[in-house]
Amino acid sequence: MQDIDDEAVSDPEPLRKARAVQADPSPRTSPLAVSNWIHGDPSFLKVRELIEVVDPELSVTDRKLLDAMLAHATDSVVNVVASGRSQPGTILYSALATDIKRAMGWEGHKSNKSLLAAAKKLQGSVITIGYFAPGDDNLRHMNISLVTLSDVPENQGIVYWRFSPELEKLMSVRGERFLVQLKVLAKLTSGYSHRLYQLLCANADRETFSWTVSVGDLRQVLNAAASSYDSWGAFERRVLRVAVEEINRYASFHVRYELIADERTRRRTHVTFVVEGPAGILPPPKMEAVFQDAATQLALDLPPVGTGPEISPALLGRRLTRQARDRLRAEFPGAPIDALVDVWSAWCGRHRIKVDRPARVFERWLTTMFGDLVLLGRSGQPADWSAGMTRDLDRPACRAMYLLSTMVAQQRQRWLNLARSKAMDRPLRSRPLGTSVDAVHFHQWVDFILDEFAMANPL
Repeated sequence: MQDIDDEAVSDPEPLRKARAVQADPSPRTSPLAVSNWIHGDPSFLKVRELIEVVDPELSVTDRKLLDAMLAHATDSVVNVVASGRSQPGTILYSALATDIKRAMGWEGHKSNKSLLAAAKKLQGSVITIGYFAPGDDNLRHMNISLVTLSDVPENQGIVYWRFSPELEKLMSVRGERFLVQLKVLAKLTSGYSHRLYQLLCANADRETFSWTVSVGDLRQVLNAAASSYDSWGAFERRVLRVAVEEINRYASFHVRYELIADERTRRRTHVTFVVEGPAGILPPPKMEAVFQDAATQLALDLPPVGTGPEISPALLGRRLTRQARDRLRAEFPGAPIDALVDVWSAWCGRHRIKVDRPARVFERWLTTMFGDLVLLGRSGQPADWSAGMTRDLDRPACRAMYLLSTMVAQQRQRWLNLARSKAMDRPLRSRPLGTSVDAVHFHQWVDFILDEFAMANPL
């Protein structure tokens, strides 16, 4: 995303030299920009490790500043550092202080005194990332610093900062990422709410929209492990209820929790969080990890793509019963369902797609990959399925459409909005883009956002 520059600001010598290594100057808009806050729903994809990390020394203010910095820089890190065009830890980021304070919920703060204090706290903080290396059952702990340089004006102006090389390497790995909404984070005032909201976005199961966690683990990740929370009553009253009530006040979804107790002792052992609301406002699904074999790859032995269990296309195809195939023939008249099942099962095998509900996944894949033919059939026109069977379904556009089909409607809408804005820039258009986020319409607009989508999602 584009960094902000101001020729009227006089630069100290270190900053003047550092400007030679600025973030990618492409004309993308930061989630912090006022236009995004007025007309959009600013959000960014946050790496799982930075959601689950526990640091008792960081206040909710410090974490809000870190999230604002991450949101502003994530696109540049993926576009510049992960591509090898810049060494980690060398990019000098800059953003308007007013934009950063807006993302922190501080629109009314004229002075940057608290912003300066939070920046100093981040610069002196070290967080621990836990991970397992392949072939090693021992949990390893990597201690990394967050910010190596910060430059904050007393009042209005531009804030500059650099992330540590280790943090930028972590951000550049296209691993598990989860969409978090900045407007929600800005409104949350409790550190427990701030943590729980992001944990729900990262851990809510996409089938049950629930997350079950042990009470001990929950206390740890919410930073409520002090002895004053040993009793369940104190923990529920001062932590759990506070967090849930504030999330329900500001988040687009609603969450409730259920307690699981030991049958013998009746002691509460686990908490199940249930996320409720229309599908379009529920937390989005995760993006799978992808290994990048580049000189700047984070020095964690992450599993390379394709190391998951092999999938037998023959066995997968047989999981679609005759009843399911008959239903699909009726729903997609003219489509060679049996032949398409063979193509689908082979495609899932090549891409190591985990299939829990074969009929449901196949129907989504069919609607996505052959949306134009499905639309013709629905309108009563003849569809040339024989020509469709020769398509290259491994091209990036098809992979992007499939990943879009796994996302919730709110995410799809953001990508469609971007596609429509880009289509408006073209002088000649045969027809305007539609407004539907249904998978059957993806083929009409996915090419407009393919480059941006590939930055945030492995294809």
